[in-house]
Amino acid sequence: MDLSLSYDKGYTRTDDSSLFSLLESGLHCAQKRHYVEGVIFFKLAHERLLPDQVQLSDVLDALIQSYTRYSHAQNELIQASRRVAKEDIEQQTLLSALADLLLTLAGETKEPPRNTVQASTLKSVSDNHLLSLLRSLPEKLDCGQLQVQSPQLPHGDTRDNQSVPLSQSLNEVSPTLPALFITCFGHFEVRQMAKPVILCSSRNGQTILRYLIAQPGYCVSIDKLMAVFWPEDEPEVAQNKLYIAISALRRSLNDGSKYKSGCGYITCKNRNYYLGPKSTIHTDVDEFLQFYQLGQQRSEEREAFYEKACSLYTGPFLVEDMYTDWSFLHREQLSQIYLTMCGALADYYLKVGRYEDAMKWATAILKENRCEETAHRQLMQIYLAQGRRCEALQQYYRCEQLLHEELGMSPLPNTVLVLQSILSNDPLSKNKAEI
Repeated sequence: MDLSLSYDKGYTRTDDSSLFSLLESGLHCAQKRHYVEGVIFFKLAHERLLPDQVQLSDVLDALIQSYTRYSHAQNELIQASRRVAKEDIEQQTLLSALADLLLTLAGETKEPPRNTVQASTLKSVSDNHLLSLLRSLPEKLDCGQLQVQSPQLPHGDTRDNQSVPLSQSLNEVSPTLPALFITCFGHFEVRQMAKPVILCSSRNGQTILRYLIAQPGYCVSIDKLMAVFWPEDEPEVAQNKLYIAISALRRSLNDGSKYKSGCGYITCKNRNYYLGPKSTIHTDVDEFLQFYQLGQQRSEEREAFYEKACSLYTGPFLVEDMYTDWSFLHREQLSQIYLTMCGALADYYLKVGRYEDAMKWATAILKENRCEETAHRQLMQIYLAQGRRCEALQQYYRCEQLLHEELGMSPLPNTVLVLQSILSNDPLSKNKAEI
């Protein structure tokens, strides 16, 4: 359909029509599923945009292109379903003819069996009725809610009357989506088959993906997303913004796959969005926590598991969302786990005399939190054990200054005890060296 010529619906462009009213009318039509009229309004609004309204222009372009793809896909679905119905009718007609021949051969031609499907009855399936049913399908936008039913067969034959979710039928003909590898520490990145995925340009779409990653089971309700990202908007406005962001995110993640719009990595069911319910999602956070738990469970291999976990921690969790409330608690929990493992590694290597390794992990702690007094004590003890008395003293005064400037505190007694050992030039006893 050439939308540029579709001005015969009673909508005329007048000189005094404002851009806002055109957009509002288009949005109203689209929400009512009157897509053709809605696109007409959007095209009229697009013509009135100023050169600096780039973001609005991109959204309108995406909407118009999306409707074109949507219309083509709908027509393809209709044609395919009509072909299936036609072939089914022909097949049933042939089977009915064969059944009649068998009855003739058996001498039982007086009364056809109950389950015989008559060709004349099968032909009563109306193409127009089928078309009207198919045209109602696009009103169910979420793939998880859309269902396709086979035409009703007469004489109680219900073998093809099973209601099949469209998502299931699409997944059966589509290849399994490749696994996603997601980095959350230091810098957020999504990789597919070792190649970075170029995410959508929508900032809301990208942030929603990060929010999903931070949720248990990679699942969040529509209402929760609207409350987090658009708390001051009206529900209808917030929901439209959410759909636009999710649509952009879904397209960028599904790029190159054969999954239809609404399916793939982001799916919706019962007003909940899910990430990767039918694909594999790997994150560095999950691997980090797995190694940490293994280290707690296997004391003989603890240091090896802790080192593997700490090697994954390349920076704070989701630095892109450093100042959002929803990411703060998770970030702090992961940071504390990391500091705990680094402290355990530094303590272990200090006790066994591997001072360079001990220094590595104590320094890693201070990179994460330079006021962590335990790490300052560890470095003081390492320098003292190596006979580097001046550096041990410098470490104490550095610790004292940082605590005073940033926390308004003085070093703890354990730290002062290490200082006294340095000043007396006496190595710490085994008991005093306990941290």
